[in-house]
Amino acid sequence: VRELTPRVVDNFQTYLRELRLDDLRGSAGMYRLREELLTRINIAVEPAKVKAVLFKEMIVQ
Repeated sequence: VRELTPRVVDNFQTYLRELRLDDLRGSAGMYRLREELLTRINIAVEPAKVKAVLFKEMIVQ
């Protein structure tokens, strides 16, 4: 999976740039974000499979 990191980062950045603060509000917003990132990472690393996304830090600008 490590060799695919640039593809994953690009995919995430493209998606995250489109988000608004309201998209991230509350636990439902974080759940939707986690699910969307998990879907996107699994598409990028196919046929490998990622089972979870862990947020270590969240910075909203």
